[in-house]
Amino acid sequence: MSNLFEASKRESAVDVVVNSIKQLLMERRLKPGDKLPNELEISEGLGVSRGSVREAMKILSAFGLVDIRVGNGTYVCETPGNGLMDSLLFSFFVSNPDISNLYEFRKVFETDILELILDHYDDNALERKEIADNLEDLRVLIESKAPQSRITQNDLEFHRLLGLACHNQIAARIYAFVMDFMQASITNTHKHQNGEYVYNTHMEVYRVIESRDSSRIDEVVNKTVEVWYKLQD
Repeated sequence: MSNLFEASKRESAVDVVVNSIKQLLMERRLKPGDKLPNELEISEGLGVSRGSVREAMKILSAFGLVDIRVGNGTYVCETPGNGLMDSLLFSFFVSNPDISNLYEFRKVFETDILELILDHYDDNALERKEIADNLEDLRVLIESKAPQSRITQNDLEFHRLLGLACHNQIAARIYAFVMDFMQASITNTHKHQNGEYVYNTHMEVYRVIESRDSSRIDEVVNKTVEVWYKLQD
């Protein structure tokens, strides 16, 4: 199983390990109950120190995703952790929700995110400025015919900023996790266009925020999620 681990991008050594495990879980190449390769195998496979592997396993254990059994190795948890957030993370990883489930969830949750952003409008000027900058960056990327990967990263960053702008740490964390989980499906939307649809829907979201027009939240969320859903085909 050690050949599952290959470092592919510049990250901190601990992040390399955490993100590799996370990706394997999302791809279901690691499943509940699976025993992970030993510390040395992961270290050599990813080109990081054994100390970094050890620290990453502590983080994953804190999230309730792995069970470190002294003298017996480290396993993917078969039951969720005790905390609410641990249960949420575990549920997403092991239930592998399909597009229809995510479609319904996004409509409900993104509506709540936008309502929170408007509720905290007087406190989130910095985040709103960053959202505006993100949209300008996307416009430039489209005009310059930038690679799909850069447009995808801009898309994901837009949603991360929405989470921050809601000024609710729990909601932001859940939203960031869900969008991270959906990275593959978001990438898929950009196979059919060069960011134009995404730019238009994101701009509509931004206009609702800046106009503080709560009456249009349902409309723009439905439009955004519909565009994402239809581009999965």
